Amino acid sequence: MRTEPVDAPDRDIIDQLRIDGRQSFGEISRAIGLSEANVRQRYNRLLALGIVQVVGMSDAPKLGEVEAHLSLRIRGVTVESVAHKLAAHPEVKFIGACIGSFDLSVDLKCDDIQHLSNFVHETVRRIRGIEHLETTTILEVLKDTYLWEGFREPQALKPTD
Repeated sequence: MRTEPVDAPDRDIIDQLRIDGRQSFGEISRAIGLSEANVRQRYNRLLALGIVQVVGMSDAPKLGEVEAHLSLRIRGVTVESVAHKLAAHPEVKFIGACIGSFDLSVDLKCDDIQHLSNFVHETVRRIRGIEHLETTTILEVLKDTYLWEGFREPQALKPTD
């Protein structure tokens, strides 16, 4: 859990990193109006707290890889125990606990459709406690953004007729 609050300047730094994670502290400082030293200090604090992580992301379908989303309903065991078993596999990129029709939401990245099929049938379906599994395969990424609304200019209100 966070021990320090994230304030508006922290969010501005995060927004700038989401626009371009390779920006220098100087570029970020000019964009948000803080000193370079202040941006560096805030970035290092956000990094140490585990609030930010700057990484490169690929578009799996463009690389010939297959991405899939799994929705899992768990019964008879804890959701956490299933999540831990799934998290041990490199194919699993995201796991979120849910409320609603499903207990876990899981994102996978596999080398190809055969790899996906094998992973779902030979690994996921063998985990004790999974009562129901729905798989959705990503054919094309249409939008993938990690930008907070904070970086955008406010939209001008349009007059109504």
